[in-house]
Amino acid sequence: MMVTQNFHSHLAQVEVCEVMYNIRVLKMKDSVLLYIGQEKAESFDEMAVAMPNANNASEVLGTTIIGPPDGSGAQDLAQRLAKKLKKQVYLSLGSSVPNDRIVRPSIEKKIFDDIKNNIECF
Repeated sequence: MMVTQNFHSHLAQVEVCEVMYNIRVLKMKDSVLLYIGQEKAESFDEMAVAMPNANNASEVLGTTIIGPPDGSGAQDLAQRLAKKLKKQVYLSLGSSVPNDRIVRPSIEKKIFDDIKNNIECF
């Protein structure tokens, strides 16, 4: 009898401006949770969820479920990931992750590269 795992975890790290960021991935049956935070300052401050629209595959729906609605961009990134992965995405950004023009794009590039190279983890 073969038992399938319901959860699969994956950890990626990216160093930006001498700061290490963790990208934790929890793959579930039909969804994925990503947590992004500074290695030594992990905190669960904001969470967004996004999913492809069942009636229109080109449209992705999303909302912020923890934190301010205009937050740090978690919802936007969750929607882009849901569109790419074609599944529901929960995304948490720790307050240690600045929403700037250097750190955020570097982290996002690492995530999308990781999806390309390790799709089985997502």
